[in-house]
Amino acid sequence: MREHGNGHEEAKFTEVGDRRRIDAPFSSLLREIAIRMRPAGDGRLAELGLSAQQGQMLRYIHMFQEQGIIQNDLAKRFDRTNASITSMLQGLEKKGYVKRIVPEGNERKKMVYVTEKAEALMSEFDQIFFDTERQITAGMTDEEAETLRRLLEKVRDNF
Repeated sequence: MREHGNGHEEAKFTEVGDRRRIDAPFSSLLREIAIRMRPAGDGRLAELGLSAQQGQMLRYIHMFQEQGIIQNDLAKRFDRTNASITSMLQGLEKKGYVKRIVPEGNERKKMVYVTEKAEALMSEFDQIFFDTERQITAGMTDEEAETLRRLLEKVRDNF
């Protein structure tokens, strides 16, 4: 898109054979990719009564629970409010995937751990996420995949 002097953007076209194609805005491409990616891992997670975000959260808790994960860490990592994280953790707790423990002398700081039930799923989660990563980078060289990662990190950091 090119910006005119009046603040409006002009559509950018690409010649494809004998046709012109309007180049989609980045936001549309990112949204479309996210929509297409959703079914990739959601099927098995749904069978377990989990959303993709809950699966990612369980995996994150599992990876860092030795260092001690608190709800506030999860809110920052997943860019959610503490209330949203509390609700998600309550749901995971009811399903038997996490436990929250209040350390002695610090009632405000609930430590979060995965249960044995969740622990048993970690290798399957890793495979689901690995398969999704492989699909994202299919047809790319290692260099292209690394460039994509760096560019997406820059985009993320813009927000």
